[in-house]
Amino acid sequence: MSIATDPPHQELVDLPHGAPSGCPYAPPPAMADLRSSGPLTKVRLPDGTWTWLATSYELVREIIAHPSFSASPQSPGFPSWNLPGGLDLPLNMTQADPPVHTQMRKMSAGEFTLKRINELRPDIERITDERCAAIEALPQPFDFVDNFATPIPASVICLMLGVPQDEYAYFVRRIRLVLAHDDLDSAERQQAKLELLQYMLNLIEVKRAEPDSRLLSRLIVENPELDPVELVSYACSLLLAGFATTAHMIELSTLTMIERPDIAARVRADRSILPELVEELLRYHSVVRDSPRRAALADVELGGVTIRAGEGVIASVQAANWDDEAFPRPDEIDADRPRTRRSLAFGHGIHACIGALLAKAELEIALERIVTRYPDISLAVPRSEVRFRTTTHLHGCYELPVDLRLR
Repeated sequence: MSIATDPPHQELVDLPHGAPSGCPYAPPPAMADLRSSGPLTKVRLPDGTWTWLATSYELVREIIAHPSFSASPQSPGFPSWNLPGGLDLPLNMTQADPPVHTQMRKMSAGEFTLKRINELRPDIERITDERCAAIEALPQPFDFVDNFATPIPASVICLMLGVPQDEYAYFVRRIRLVLAHDDLDSAERQQAKLELLQYMLNLIEVKRAEPDSRLLSRLIVENPELDPVELVSYACSLLLAGFATTAHMIELSTLTMIERPDIAARVRADRSILPELVEELLRYHSVVRDSPRRAALADVELGGVTIRAGEGVIASVQAANWDDEAFPRPDEIDADRPRTRRSLAFGHGIHACIGALLAKAELEIALERIVTRYPDISLAVPRSEVRFRTTTHLHGCYELPVDLRLR
């Protein structure tokens, strides 16, 4: 539900979005301009409604964890505008408030603990090594997105959910079609969405009849109150959280290693720097462009401004992760950056991404393999010809042609 147009006492500016000038990874330059004039600004959304925009690290961090802000699109004042490339779901953990959110998080929290991720590491390494063998057998050059960055997290989440291995390709193809389109109403996208949801409904019936030890079966057994549509919705929300963002981070981080051979050389010399390098890459790329949105449930004073009950706010994680007050020289990748503050790439508070540890493990393993096995990897096209996803829900590359230059 959107709020009224024409707020009093302040001239509206348009919400900064779209492709930045210069660096394709950066937030729109207007984000920094707005932050310099104050941490909260009233902005006009593309549908003509207005909302607050938060652009400073400290304020964004506070808003996304504040109990007086609702994450539910059903709350009065919630900024309703969507970027293309998302998947609207009736049961979505990122858009639920307590106590529903609390219950949803408990349903699968055990699958994403440090202990469980450590148990999964051999499987992640096996899947990554299989993809390395596959790309080494391809004619060079090849598309890194389709052949490496996408299959790894897709295979991992399929394994966790219990998707049969011989059905991975069908499953992943539908996910990619759902996420690939700039047009929310694309007929191909809508068809892929229907096919994905139908596939999941069929899989639930299979698991209900013959449960296994995987996550989907446990959800069915442990939550008998959920109907099939709710189970599908919840499983798809986990799927998107565990697949798309990680795939885009793998492709963007690999491009960064190609462009920064000095950092790749440091990793080859000392693999212990990978965890902190991954943290920095997550901050730098901030792949989720459709920032957390909230609606005030009560009057809240933040940054010297009162946000009234029923008013909405967009908390720009992109802008926060490039806030030079929190991260000096934010436009630089600094593998030695002091971690006095953690990036907000995985959110903060009760809505912090449940799959953060899994994503970091996949990124560390994938990057280690790329920089150590392929020290001569290069772009197969001029950098100016790489097409970036700059107007959709997630930032990334449509394709990334590379040459491994195998010796």
